[in-house]
Amino acid sequence: MCALTDRYNAKNPLPSGTRRGKAFNEDVLAKLEGLIHVMKEIGDKHNATSAQVAIAWAIAKETVPIIGVTRTSHIADAVKAAEITLTAQEIHDLEAAAKETGIVIKGDWEKPMH
Repeated sequence: MCALTDRYNAKNPLPSGTRRGKAFNEDVLAKLEGLIHVMKEIGDKHNATSAQVAIAWAIAKETVPIIGVTRTSHIADAVKAAEITLTAQEIHDLEAAAKETGIVIKGDWEKPMH
């Protein structure tokens, strides 16, 4: 989810030479800009950050987001995200924006689903 936090972008990429830096390189980050814009708009409606919207979206999809917590503020962000109820329209807008990116990121450890 780090690429969806608005902390990183094509002008401020993840560290090169890292697994996340390879997966979310400058080209990928540039493709995510439209999705991040939608996330910011939704975040503004909920007084939330794009990172909180990303977590709320994962929860709305009935998945369990794995949240990297390196600061105590990350815990407060996760609690806030769990309190956000996205509307059906917001979920639709996020899904449409995500599909428009054309990006599918899977870890080396993930097996194909049959």
